[in-house]
Amino acid sequence: MKKVVVMLLFFSLLVMVVGCKTEEKPVIKKEDLKTNVFYFGEGEEWFATYTISEVRTSYFDSLYIQYITDRTASVEEQTSKKIGNIEYVLNAGKTSIESSFPQQLKGIGNFHTASEVNTTIVDIDFPEEVTLEIRWLDKKENLVLIKQD
Repeated sequence: MKKVVVMLLFFSLLVMVVGCKTEEKPVIKKEDLKTNVFYFGEGEEWFATYTISEVRTSYFDSLYIQYITDRTASVEEQTSKKIGNIEYVLNAGKTSIESSFPQQLKGIGNFHTASEVNTTIVDIDFPEEVTLEIRWLDKKENLVLIKQD
């Protein structure tokens, strides 16, 4: 009988200790969160991505613009010479980025630019969508880039 009582006491203590223990979750302060925001948009002739990453005390942003061409066409028809230079304007809330002169496309008809700003100097907002206007060969296309989750 003594063994049964000891076993019941042991089992009761075990249930109370295991059942009452809560796992402490770390408290994450807002100032400790790092930002990584990604936008994507596609139009008839172009698609683009825009990313913003917070690393230490800097925001790094990157804009990638890609001409969408018929990949079954001849090599001459796919070259960036056919497209010519482009100019762009990106409006992202408080931030606006635009080309200061016509930009030449690279490789498979793409353009990339990036910059860095100090997080203590610039206050960046992250709207749900940003707009990108691309101009080339007397043509213009407006893309809406949507914030991705």
